[in-house]
Amino acid sequence: MIKFKETYPIGIDIDDRHVYAAQFQQTRQGLTVRDLFYLKMDEQHVDSPEWEDALVSALKAASKNRRFRGKRAAIHLPARHVNCFPISFGIAAGETIDTAIARKCRKHLSFPLEKAIIDYSSLIEVSTGDKRRFKAFIVAAHRDQIDRHIRLLKRAGLSAETIDFDLSSLLRLHHHLYSQSDAPIVLCNIGQRQTLITIVTKDDILAQHNTTWGIQGLLNRVETNLELPGDSRQSAELLATYGLKYDDHIQPPDGSDDSKNGTPGDAIAIYRTLFQILPPYVDVLVHELYQIFGYARSQQSGIRFEKIFIYGQANSVGALDRYLEAHLGISTESINPILKLNMADGCRFPDTAGGASFALALGLALRKVTWL
Repeated sequence: MIKFKETYPIGIDIDDRHVYAAQFQQTRQGLTVRDLFYLKMDEQHVDSPEWEDALVSALKAASKNRRFRGKRAAIHLPARHVNCFPISFGIAAGETIDTAIARKCRKHLSFPLEKAIIDYSSLIEVSTGDKRRFKAFIVAAHRDQIDRHIRLLKRAGLSAETIDFDLSSLLRLHHHLYSQSDAPIVLCNIGQRQTLITIVTKDDILAQHNTTWGIQGLLNRVETNLELPGDSRQSAELLATYGLKYDDHIQPPDGSDDSKNGTPGDAIAIYRTLFQILPPYVDVLVHELYQIFGYARSQQSGIRFEKIFIYGQANSVGALDRYLEAHLGISTESINPILKLNMADGCRFPDTAGGASFALALGLALRKVTWL
């Protein structure tokens, strides 16, 4: 009898300047995070030879982490190289589901179908009468980009077991942490320079959108308005400590310190200043959410969203969840998955928002690899 071994690869999430890596292991206590790795790369023009060299160096550093096991890795293809879209289709005579999907996808792609790698995150049968019809949510990428990232991994001494998409990883992590009801929920992963927004049910993806809104925009505004040095730790500390919390620390009308929470007047001034700087940019995210809500409602009348879960860099902005909840009227929760997972003894916590920014890397690392 052939026995297959299941193990967990090193999950590596890459964006323009940051590399996050995570790996799981199975222990007596259950699934446990073996270790985490983080490295910030120097500023380079994205996709340039210099950027590729910097990325390979970062991947080599991750592969040399002694707490990681093996050289098998699962990585994300950057969102800018991924096409995501819903389709609805029937099956013609002599077609399979896969050939019908390929036929339908041809008109959505900006490159030849023959050059495309296509997968679907959900497939639902919506038969009416005697006719079988389906709807699917498609993720597609150019074969050249996939081959390129496999070569970059190989240069770093790693083996590409799978190349995944950020949407799949976010769903995998959320399903690991929460049991899902049939009601639609909204999942967001807030990154450094872009944010993934998706609306899902237990079995279906209703909408998905990648926007260029990211935490870097908030940091830039704090640095510019307060005349802080660029890329400073101080701006990140202000964003996390004060953020959008001004409503919790409004100074009493008589001008005295807030006796209820003991907030000094100078601290209230900082809360007020940050609250003047940040909302105009945060409201851009609010608008993006309204846009995707409108799309989902145009596809399914009467839809109501049960909850919004925000992952990634959301924890870097104080009270972001409460701000979104107040403006959208939907219960919102900011999630740090590290606080919900078992951690191995000696597992390091890189200095990145308490580990919350590892959400996509953790979701990717949850994908098992099976071999003889």
